[in-house]
Amino acid sequence: MIEMQGEIERKDGGGLDEKFDIGTLSTSSTGSIFLTIGYHQLEGSRVPLKKPFAILEKDTSEGSTGYQVVGVVREKYKFSARPRPLISKPRA
Repeated sequence: MIEMQGEIERKDGGGLDEKFDIGTLSTSSTGSIFLTIGYHQLEGSRVPLKKPFAILEKDTSEGSTGYQVVGVVREKYKFSARPRPLISKPRA
C-alpha cells in the first residue's frame, strides 16, 4: 500500500482504476524508499499499520456469494514530502 499527499494524473486521460505502471520503487541501504515517476523522485519510509487489513476477492458460486482472502496488508510506504525534480544531462 502506498500513501501520498496529492493526486496522480495520467497524461492520456485514462482512469486510475485501469492497470498501469506509475513509476519505479527502490530502496536504499539506510531503509529509505524512493519512488521515481517520470522526472520526479519522492522519498519516503516504510511504516507498519496499526491494524492489518485483508484484501478480499468476491466469489460467486452455485448461487451464493462469499469472499476469499487473497492477501493481508501489514505495512505501507508513506511519502509525505514534495517530489524532487531530477535533472538529467542535456543531450549534445
